[in-house]
Amino acid sequence: MFKRVSELRTPDPYFSGAAGFVGSSLERLYDDMCRFELPKHVPDNVRQCHDAVRHAYIYSYYSYDLLTVAAAQTFPCLELALRERIGSQFSERLDRKGKPRRAPMLDELLKSAKAQGLMSADVVGLSHMRNMFAHGTDAVLNPPMFLTPFELVTETIAELFAKP
Repeated sequence: MFKRVSELRTPDPYFSGAAGFVGSSLERLYDDMCRFELPKHVPDNVRQCHDAVRHAYIYSYYSYDLLTVAAAQTFPCLELALRERIGSQFSERLDRKGKPRRAPMLDELLKSAKAQGLMSADVVGLSHMRNMFAHGTDAVLNPPMFLTPFELVTETIAELFAKP
């Protein structure tokens, strides 16, 4: 439900104790995200995308819908990181007619990064989680359900840009 301007700083009922996630507070959500800092050597555009997801999670305290926005943006953030790290490897690809092929999608990028030893996460698991969030689910998302895939994505991004 769209809030009135006077209600924008009022916790969402899911977080206020009126329904849903009893025990969650703005401070707790903030503390959750403090655990997921990317290393300084990760490219700025990836860090900004990652921080936007973290902010959406924190501000979901005021609007539960932002938790689903955070979940929906988690995997595009991973895809951005993969494109930054290995996307140039796909720039010269041509189709059978000699025309440039489209940019690889997340699944192909994950498989390539895994084959190159740039990440240790399970590609099938990541793809499954991405599809669940990208194509919708009737599950009521709560902070712990968000944190598990976000932690895995954060670790994978850090691993992609690990210094040798």
